[in-house]
Amino acid sequence: MRSGSEISSSVIILNITAQALITVAVFAALYAGSLNPAYRVTASTLSSVINGFATIALFVFIDPHLSIMTDDVVEGRTTEASFRRAVVWLAGTRVAGTIVAQVIFVPAAMLIAVVAGHL
Repeated sequence: MRSGSEISSSVIILNITAQALITVAVFAALYAGSLNPAYRVTASTLSSVINGFATIALFVFIDPHLSIMTDDVVEGRTTEASFRRAVVWLAGTRVAGTIVAQVIFVPAAMLIAVVAGHL
């Protein structure tokens, strides 16, 4: 792990953010509905919007990077060991994203409640 990674820090941070949003979206929307019961249906609908943004971020930024790395391994431009390190980094960022989701749960629910109230 210390010998370097083929993944840039921006991809790592984006993956952590996307995983955190995917993890927290449904639960925060449900909790936002309990914070503001008058808008609970609107709040629960906003979870799909949050998941959509996170999914698009994964589709546009993370998946192409991993696909290029896979092609590089197949064509021999990089080693299989560096590809495995990158996969471990991506798995670690999923865990880190889940931990970040625990931190942003309540603020995200409050934000969803406010947005639902304005819609």
